[in-house]
Amino acid sequence: MDIFAEIEIPASSEPSPKPLVSVPISAGAVSDPIRQKFYDMRGMASDNPYTWNDARLFFRQAKFMESFADDYASFAEFSMHYPCYQRMGYERLRTYFTWRAALRRGETVRTALSYVFLHIYELLSCIGKNSPEEALAGLVSLRKAYAPQFPALENYLPTWLTDFHIYYNIPLVEYENDTLSDWNAFSSYDITKSKFYADNADLLTECFPYVVRALTALAGKKSMMLREIFSHTSSQFVPWQPFRRAIFHPHFNQPDRTTILPNGQVYTVTDNKFATRHITPYAHKKDLAAYIIKKTESLLRQHSSYKKITANPILLQIQSVTMPEITHAIESAVVDFYKEKNRVEIKINHANLTRIREEAEDITEKLIVEEVPSPLPSMGVLDIVEKPVENSFADVLTSIEKEAIRLIHRDGDMQKIKAFAKDEGLMLEILIDGINEKAMDMIGDNLIDADSDIAIYDDYLSHLQTFL
Repeated sequence: MDIFAEIEIPASSEPSPKPLVSVPISAGAVSDPIRQKFYDMRGMASDNPYTWNDARLFFRQAKFMESFADDYASFAEFSMHYPCYQRMGYERLRTYFTWRAALRRGETVRTALSYVFLHIYELLSCIGKNSPEEALAGLVSLRKAYAPQFPALENYLPTWLTDFHIYYNIPLVEYENDTLSDWNAFSSYDITKSKFYADNADLLTECFPYVVRALTALAGKKSMMLREIFSHTSSQFVPWQPFRRAIFHPHFNQPDRTTILPNGQVYTVTDNKFATRHITPYAHKKDLAAYIIKKTESLLRQHSSYKKITANPILLQIQSVTMPEITHAIESAVVDFYKEKNRVEIKINHANLTRIREEAEDITEKLIVEEVPSPLPSMGVLDIVEKPVENSFADVLTSIEKEAIRLIHRDGDMQKIKAFAKDEGLMLEILIDGINEKAMDMIGDNLIDADSDIAIYDDYLSHLQTFL
């Protein structure tokens, strides 16, 4: 075969978008087998380079170079929109295939963003992998390794990962779409600039998935998907192209099918052509996301005794969902978060149940004191703490907690109890959980039943009434 040399003729300082010019050279001039490999790869476009579809040529060349590995000692910097082999020089090709070989060995080494995108294009076509599942794992691993260094990857990979499931008909596993950072990315309120976030980033990050789940449940009750709060889905199907903004050649015929994602998005394939329903974003999507984030922050500030902020509801024009419902869902989510965060997990060894019963009886006896000659009508529930046996329990209670117990035992009026907690700037659920947590530490059991109407457990109430 004829041997060619490559001559790059850029039109400006930017790399030329046209194929490299090839000119014949003498057969004895090529002694480098790696350079010869690159020549052979480029030769795939020599028959008629201007009629080749770039994506189709890339796929054919990628299959040709699928198992190639290099060990180039130098590093060539690389910056190119839509990187592809045909437009890369000798040093860049050697740098890329050396980096790719290290990556396949599980090594995360220095590289340039354009090399990462080139490898992503390969993985989208399953180059170098035995199955789409392996290629998908490679994409996820690549994202984890290089997204922190190259944030621009996050502008493409989340969409391409979803496209991958659709194109290769793999059941979709939800990615990190319920995190605070995901929502903050399209919110008009940047919480990362908040001083409370600077001091309590972990608290906000842990709580926000509870909020997303509560909003998802709210949408479900209305026979909606959460995304429908932020968009409107058309009833008509429109053409859809997988892996937009990537170099990708549809390399196999698709069977006719319908794919429904967990978020309700519907995709169809008919005669090897994809279609989906058109989605129109809600006009005030950013403001709604801002309210949800800011309302969550406001509630967490309140529970952390931090300076208060106000989250003003927006005018929501979405069928079947009201702003008060969204607000209530957020408030409930924060309550659930604190319940879980403050929950004390107790593991019981059933082989020791006899011992546990004996200890429970001993605890009950501690709550009973010797009879007194005359009744004590002025004594209330908390007056028991004057007895030496319960001094330790009283010591750990705050004055607010003591008054709450008096109200629960004396009145049993939920409205009065809630008003008391509100006046003290506390959520009633958090107040009760705090009392029960201290009771668990001191007497080994909850004192207050908060699952239904708030009341002192009968097991202890029958003994406490002796001293009223």
